[in-house]
Amino acid sequence: MTKPVLAYRWSQSEFLRASEAGAFDHRVELVEGEIWPVVIGSWHGDTVGQLLATLPRDGVRVTTATLPTGESLPDPDCWVRRVDAGPIGMVGSRLSVWAAVDVLLVVEVADETMIQDLNVKTRLYGQAGYPVYWVVTQRAVYEHTGPISTGYRTRVEYLPGERIPVPYAGIELAVDDLIAPPAT
Repeated sequence: MTKPVLAYRWSQSEFLRASEAGAFDHRVELVEGEIWPVVIGSWHGDTVGQLLATLPRDGVRVTTATLPTGESLPDPDCWVRRVDAGPIGMVGSRLSVWAAVDVLLVVEVADETMIQDLNVKTRLYGQAGYPVYWVVTQRAVYEHTGPISTGYRTRVEYLPGERIPVPYAGIELAVDDLIAPPAT
């Protein structure tokens, strides 16, 4: 007979205490009470660097900081907020909480994490009310808009050779400028 396994759900404060005590031997994030490893390979790192160099910066701050979202502490690969925005709260002594209206774009670069980024994190960021969420893969950029309680109303796939709108800047960027070539 198999006994049921009880899954333990971490709170933000438990996760922060464990992290500050050095309990994790690699980079992790807290997503809906679960601890997820943060996997960063060569292509992933190159693409994040390309995004950071390409995203428009007038009147905004582009950051790689943890973005407290609901009861989760995800680490988006980058995100954009209004430069004049101030935090609306704190998680612990080091993590600022931001109003959804001040978070203009959230980006996850998905290599090994594509299924989680297109499903769980889409729901997480949509529930938070972040207006635009991109998942950048080796073959496309998936733009999510119209946040709702189950994720986003709309998902559009942009392929190399196409241009993707950047609503906070009123411009479009070439998808080719956002996706790094595969690492060799």
